[in-house]
Amino acid sequence: MSMLLALLVSSVSLFVSVKQDNAPLRNGCDADSAAVATLPAGAAVTIKYSLAGASTPCYKVSVEAGGKTVEGFLAAGAMEGIDEFDHGVRDAPWLGMNEVMSAVRPSLSIGARPGTAPGATRGGRPGANPAAFLSTSEGLIESGQPGKALEILEPQARGSRDPQVLALAGAAAWRADDAKKALGYWRASLDIQPNPSLEDLYRRVQRETAGDQSGEKLYGARVVLRYEATAIPADTARAMLAALDQEFARVSTELGCSAEERIVAIAQSPAAYKKTTDAAEWNGGQFDGRIRVPVGPGQVVDAGLRRALAHEITHACLTMLGHWPSWVQEGLAQKLSGDTVTPALKTKLGAWAKDGKLPRLSNLRQDWSRLDTEHAVAAYGLSLEAVELLYEGVGMDGVRSLLRSPERLAAVTADLDRRLGL
Repeated sequence: MSMLLALLVSSVSLFVSVKQDNAPLRNGCDADSAAVATLPAGAAVTIKYSLAGASTPCYKVSVEAGGKTVEGFLAAGAMEGIDEFDHGVRDAPWLGMNEVMSAVRPSLSIGARPGTAPGATRGGRPGANPAAFLSTSEGLIESGQPGKALEILEPQARGSRDPQVLALAGAAAWRADDAKKALGYWRASLDIQPNPSLEDLYRRVQRETAGDQSGEKLYGARVVLRYEATAIPADTARAMLAALDQEFARVSTELGCSAEERIVAIAQSPAAYKKTTDAAEWNGGQFDGRIRVPVGPGQVVDAGLRRALAHEITHACLTMLGHWPSWVQEGLAQKLSGDTVTPALKTKLGAWAKDGKLPRLSNLRQDWSRLDTEHAVAAYGLSLEAVELLYEGVGMDGVRSLLRSPERLAAVTADLDRRLGL
């Protein structure tokens, strides 16, 4: 493995793979659960979340098998690199939706007990099916509708002794940018049922909240902007909100996403942004379920800041449409914010590919915010080049169609790997 590939894999994807040939991918964690696929040794695994309460450590995963992406459950012992993954999740210094939901899910994985958890009707309202109710709420949170999730969770959470409902209500509140309410729900859940992952999440959000001074809010048509009034003038904040609304209208038309609720954006001084996110020095913004951008002294909404806002709006839009690997997220975010691959970088990427120093697109899966500058340039450049090739081949309509047919992504990725010489 080349040094560049090793750095990208360890820093970006915390690479996990199948340990032995003919490993069964099952529809549950128990050894007698039905197998949905048989996996070869070395197959790349994307971990969705860990499952608590199983007799042995178990993970929900997705794997590319037989030309398509399949999901199921694998025991920890069936995978290489799981220790590094778990260490990375525990030590991740900033929070995103994956981290929050991974911490909440152990509470959800413990089977619903009669009389303790509500159910769901077809509209997601309480009824007779606890699992459907929780699944509906989780889906709303992940698709950018935490307010709607809270509407159906909070009546059940009031006075509840069910840690599942309380943990999920906390996740909805966090995504809705109400950290105080989230902490209250999580504390109540922990008081009923210990959960080390949720306890760690609780403490991390406590620290994040203590260092976040962005308390002023402005409301737009599609975005609510929370900003640090001592560092960002009100006029700048209003111009940022207008730009965010305009960029969402443009990006949503191109990609076909629809915001059922306002997207949360947070603007902070560079010092507060770095303290809150622990992002690398080159990082000019990120989307962790909420858009975050640093705004320096005297900053105006110029072309550079607008490009950063468009980049993060694209991430928000793609999240509404489903789960996408990092090359799709970052490639499209660059494309729709107006970035291009320079001739010099194109030449360098070609040389790296020829020398075997670039990973396949499918290995670019996780957060890149803390990559060093050199490898960030390679990862972002590779992703943008892939998206440029995708647009050349299928055009805007084809890209929009792909985003509605995720089952085609594996074949598209393999074709782009070939065209990129990977």
